[in-house]
Amino acid sequence: MARRNTRRQQSTGKPAWVWFVLGNFVGGFAVFVFLLNDLKIEQGKVAARADKPAAREPAPTEAKPRFDFYKLLEENEVKVPKPKNQQVRVREGDDKSGDTQERAEPKSDLVYILQAASFRDKAEAERLRAQLMLANLDVKVESATDNRGTWHRVLVGPYTNRSKMAAARGVLAEHRLMPLVLKRPAQG
Repeated sequence: MARRNTRRQQSTGKPAWVWFVLGNFVGGFAVFVFLLNDLKIEQGKVAARADKPAAREPAPTEAKPRFDFYKLLEENEVKVPKPKNQQVRVREGDDKSGDTQERAEPKSDLVYILQAASFRDKAEAERLRAQLMLANLDVKVESATDNRGTWHRVLVGPYTNRSKMAAARGVLAEHRLMPLVLKRPAQG
């Protein structure tokens, strides 16, 4: 095989980095001249203002801000009636004032139950039940059979109000579980 001795043709122009540096210097000089010219114009305007006699302005006294929205809000206030379906109880002796009002949840025929998970294997359901019992939750395992087979559901609850149910959901979220909320009729 014949070896070719070819030389690359060298360009006779300047390298790219030279053009880059030269462009930056020219651009920087242009910006400097522009800012210097702008600075001279601003100094001329300030000197012209100083030459004029200052108009006699009253000294600003401590001007307090004036807000009208206080009056506007009072005029636009909407009175909301108390809800009729909630009961209000008065407890005595719990507070320094003597009387505090506490809203009681309305009596409902439904209870909230959280389904933490469901498993085909009963041993897995029992293992999760034990973990959740250590987290101080009321847990039970319920078995259900359908056309796909037997499922073992891990249920937390029942809860009569939504705030307790929400607290239990928070504990389940700490265990990386996304529970289903089930509403069932209250028994007895």
